[in-house]
Amino acid sequence: MTLLVCSSCHGPVSDSATHCPRCGPGSLVLIAGEHLPVAVPTPPDVEGMRLGRALGSQYRVVRLIGRGGFADVYEVLDTDLARRLAVKVLRSDLLWGPGTFTRFKQEARAIARLNHPNTVPIHFVAEGEGLVFYAMPYLEGETLRELLRTEGALGVERTLAVAEPILEALQHAHEQGLVHRDVKPENILIEARTGRPLLVDFGIAKSLDGPAHQTETGFIVGTPLYMSPEQAMGQRNVDARADIYGMGAVLFQMLTGAPPFEGNDSQEIVNRHLSAPVPVASLSRDGIPAWLSRIVVRCMAKRKEDRYPSAQALLEALRTGRLAMGMDLPPLAGARREEATTEAIPVARRPGSPALWPALIGVTAAALLGAITLRPRAELVVTNGLTEAIALTVDDTGLTISSGDSAHLPVRPGHAFEARWAIVRPTAASGGILGEALEGKLVETARRGATRRVVNAGRGSQAWFAPILVNRSGDSLDATVLSQTDSVDCHCRVGPGDTLRLGYYRLSPSSAIRVVSRSGASARFSDILEQRDSLSGAVTLIVDSSSLRASHRPRSRAHASPSRSEPRNPLRGILPVH
Repeated sequence: MTLLVCSSCHGPVSDSATHCPRCGPGSLVLIAGEHLPVAVPTPPDVEGMRLGRALGSQYRVVRLIGRGGFADVYEVLDTDLARRLAVKVLRSDLLWGPGTFTRFKQEARAIARLNHPNTVPIHFVAEGEGLVFYAMPYLEGETLRELLRTEGALGVERTLAVAEPILEALQHAHEQGLVHRDVKPENILIEARTGRPLLVDFGIAKSLDGPAHQTETGFIVGTPLYMSPEQAMGQRNVDARADIYGMGAVLFQMLTGAPPFEGNDSQEIVNRHLSAPVPVASLSRDGIPAWLSRIVVRCMAKRKEDRYPSAQALLEALRTGRLAMGMDLPPLAGARREEATTEAIPVARRPGSPALWPALIGVTAAALLGAITLRPRAELVVTNGLTEAIALTVDDTGLTISSGDSAHLPVRPGHAFEARWAIVRPTAASGGILGEALEGKLVETARRGATRRVVNAGRGSQAWFAPILVNRSGDSLDATVLSQTDSVDCHCRVGPGDTLRLGYYRLSPSSAIRVVSRSGASARFSDILEQRDSLSGAVTLIVDSSSLRASHRPRSRAHASPSRSEPRNPLRGILPVH
């Protein structure tokens, strides 16, 4: 069983309420488990005095900054070092269960492992006077939520200026074994002094390698406006792809000015995250390029397997699109002019390679940049835009690129090279290989710098499509793919509640999918041309009991194209499909 609680006072909220009756409009309602701690009101000044005694004479508690669902944050002055701190205290007015304090400290220590310029470091973790708390630097600025409230949609350049550093921080957290689980505008702080975006509040973070104790003991699992479907369903195996979903919802709001799903109450919002397609019409407005719309839609796929596999993969996709448009990232509003000139420029790099942040000043900077210009490295960057992995071979080098990932291969400037790729075809549970063989090649002379190519499902007479069958009918299904004049039985059975990718097939105006249930009911899905995603070729077909009684066009698609017309792909040099 799940309950709705207020994010501020932690009091229970009815399913039909749009906000907390105690805190008023603007309060966000969160989802929690059934073993919810009970609040016993404690005046904030009393807790502040207890915190002062626990910290000792070196520190002076200045004021209560804010109160969240599980913790309070105080501004504290370190008198010895003359620095301002923000101290986060596990709320003492909640009757916590056994082991909660231990988990809070473990979580804080896990967050303290983070060492990234776009996260907030933890100075120390301590307890005393019956309180458990940790201290961070005090930072002034406004949250992304406040920025969106005052300015509305941010535009493409400012959106990317926020998203790329936050994705770098998320990738760092994931590599340290932490999933944030509450990526939202309120948890992105734009620092007033520098304009630097910061990912904050890992208060409900989950360790990738630890037990899923949060949902079992009643910890909040997310905010409905940005919550992934697996979080909404209370799944225990929440991983980094939940953060990808949340980042997709934040991208949507930065580009359009509103969250992707809204409703009269929290339950309605959650239901839309579970079943409603991403409102691509809002992403089709002037100024939002089609490639960026596709990225947002993929981030918010209902199935986590259909999203970008990592924050790094999403970051690479954003940078590939941005660089193809010749777009530089400006400093965010609020950064001081004299500091903006020395800001490091984001550099697209291989996953795992160290970031270079040199301080280049005067003649030294000119000399170094000149040397880099004269002797640039050359590499081939291949991005896999298909739903399946591809095997790539360049000269004698071979590797596999997962769906949505990119590979960087060094090449010799001025020398011709040949790149060949072939799709790794999916298999059915019976072991049979699904779909047709799909491959392509590229013969080119290497340029200095990066030569970027994107593998896609082709266009026109060389287009392919990839049906993805989602069985919600309660009965097992057999599928047949109708492509041109052929009828291909996939010889696979899709069980109730399962999803199966059927591989790639040649696209024609008559392409369709026919499904037959074990009881003999059938349905035919046509309009493949209209439903097909122009980059990946994916067509997601949801089969339920009603669709088995009559012909039915797909209701939802995780890889939906932003519009029915064929969008222009700004990424030049697409690998041809043969």
